[in-house]
Amino acid sequence: MPHAELDGRRVFYEEHGSGDPVLLVNGLGADHTAWALQTESLRESFRVVVFDNPGVGQTEGPRGPYTTALFADVAVALLTHLQIERAHVVGASMGGLIAQQIGVRHPAAVRSLAIHCPWWEADPYTVALIRSWQAIGRATGMLELSRQIWLWVFTPRYYAEHPEAFVELERQSADNPHPQTVEAFCDQAEAVLGHTALEEVSGIDAPTLITVGDRDIFTPPAHARALHERIHGSVLHVWPEMGHAPFWEIPDEFNRLNREFLEAHR
Repeated sequence: MPHAELDGRRVFYEEHGSGDPVLLVNGLGADHTAWALQTESLRESFRVVVFDNPGVGQTEGPRGPYTTALFADVAVALLTHLQIERAHVVGASMGGLIAQQIGVRHPAAVRSLAIHCPWWEADPYTVALIRSWQAIGRATGMLELSRQIWLWVFTPRYYAEHPEAFVELERQSADNPHPQTVEAFCDQAEAVLGHTALEEVSGIDAPTLITVGDRDIFTPPAHARALHERIHGSVLHVWPEMGHAPFWEIPDEFNRLNREFLEAHR
């Protein structure tokens, strides 16, 4: 399986399709497989790069605690390793924080930004929530922590209409050959807690799409609106009756919007 040796880290990645490069950046606790539905859609027209952030999946290297700046530097080092000068960068949740940092720290590497369900800053609500997850993980283990996180990520309607999805999520967790440890989850979570309100995003000039669900209780829409106000020319899309996981709950709509945005900025 492909790995890139990047400054003391052994970063796992996959490439799919061909065309303009698209880098998909994962959220907290997620490995590259979380983008499976988007990878399958985009590979028809783009060169899709998915990878495991430090602290999850098959990426190896020094433990955290991590920062979103470090995650951004690792992501761009991977692009350099793959001889990709500029890429469309798509990030969701914590991946949206990393995408912000890529736009700020490495603007020359960015063709466009698609930032989904992001935080603007680690406000008191976010800090209290993430700290509670760290405590649950340490007390009960990763499976129960995952069950708690899903309650914040998915809508009640999705729970009612797709009970089989959660049976499958638990099966995948149990069968994962590269499970994330509680310690690694807590290390990744520190990147969210330490993410500062990046006033520097006002300097981003790459075409930028920002989306959020109007019922997202994990990253409430105010965060996306704050980013939209600061990134000149950005486009804000609010998903109606949607929580934190439109990429899973309404993948056809989500993929269509992303594909149209990326194709408009080739």
